[in-house]
Amino acid sequence: MNKGDNLMLKYLMYSIFLLSPIMSQTDPDTSSSDDGGEEQKYAMNTSVYVDFSKNTGNTTAEILYYGLSFGLFGDYGPLKDTEFSFSYSANDAVVSGEQWEDDANLILKFDLWASQRFSPFLFLQNEKDAIVGLNNRLNYGMGGKVNLQFGTSVSYALLAESENYTIYESTIESIDSVESEYYYYTWDYDTTYGYSEADSIRDFARHSIRPKIKLKLLDGNVVFDYRFYYKPNVEDFDDYLLQNELTVNIATFYEALSIYLTYSDSYNSRYDKPDAQFKPKDSSLSIGFQFDL
Repeated sequence: MNKGDNLMLKYLMYSIFLLSPIMSQTDPDTSSSDDGGEEQKYAMNTSVYVDFSKNTGNTTAEILYYGLSFGLFGDYGPLKDTEFSFSYSANDAVVSGEQWEDDANLILKFDLWASQRFSPFLFLQNEKDAIVGLNNRLNYGMGGKVNLQFGTSVSYALLAESENYTIYESTIESIDSVESEYYYYTWDYDTTYGYSEADSIRDFARHSIRPKIKLKLLDGNVVFDYRFYYKPNVEDFDDYLLQNELTVNIATFYEALSIYLTYSDSYNSRYDKPDAQFKPKDSSLSIGFQFDL
């Protein structure tokens, strides 16, 4: 288990510890509403998915995708109109003896007055993507969201970030010398170059700006959710991350079962240069079924 896996496991255990007292409450909150009539309750949503496949023969592959999400919405004790969400996902795939995917993502968010015009929130994210050299990235901070019309909102957060990348540096592995008669018995040199791995560790602050649109269509049976993230380094706006996320969820005849489509792409400016070891942009598309517990 590498350093990124250890940190991800640590924060996952912390998250489970924080969730335990919440999930142990089996009776919903019943604080009175403003008019003294109806009682307000919170709603919980939990979903789990696991996908494993294994191939042998001409092609050997072991692929494992899994994830967990938990959400708490509404009035919970003294916290009114509150949203608490937790999600964890991981992808691990080895194809023909080569690592094809090795990434994980953990997100914790606490949003107070989530449905109001303005809502402050706390945010923590821990992620890794070994395929592009990201051993670990932890960012956490606070921000605010402004809800606009027609399902749109804009949020801003100031995040403290600690990241650990693997970088590859050119090294000289060997130098062979050969005597040459053409140059008056001087020596020619044949140099063999290689690469060595090193950790690039940085601690800095990052802006996070996120417009969002979420629409519920056909009496809520179709949910369209699109988000765009712009995350520049506070001290260097040429060092930034971009991310697009699109989710379309379609209800089926069975209440707990839905069809989903997700698309995402990400851009990292640190790799947008001629000598970069990795490509600056990644994208993914998935279509499947989701079962809510």
